[in-house]
Amino acid sequence: MKLRTTQNSIRLRLSQTDVWNFAENGVAEEKIQIDSASEAGFSFRLQRSDTSDRTTATYQNNCLTILIPSRIADQWSTSEDVSIEASQPNGDASELSILVEKDFACLTPRMGDDDKDAFPNPAAAHG
Repeated sequence: MKLRTTQNSIRLRLSQTDVWNFAENGVAEEKIQIDSASEAGFSFRLQRSDTSDRTTATYQNNCLTILIPSRIADQWSTSEDVSIEASQPNGDASELSILVEKDFACLTPRMGDDDKDAFPNPAAAHG
């Protein structure tokens, strides 16, 4: 699973294995180890929610969690739907943009990228 952030936006990109795990277990998670001596780290998680009716983001205990309502999570993870988009008020005049999407293989290979578990890129068939 990949995380991208820009100003007030969060974007998660999930591999085929991540989407399968999310569909089966209701959660996909990554942890970034910062300091092995103190076990400090940062994690980010996509989680199915049976109680929420909208997609939301929370941050607690060094973990960013994106909660997806069950009906949306089930539809997205078991179909050809590519993304889930949402926004959340920040308590001031701004909003947090949330984007969760299936990770497609790049059309142009890049050094260091590993696309072996990415979804086949639909544009690859056209060119």
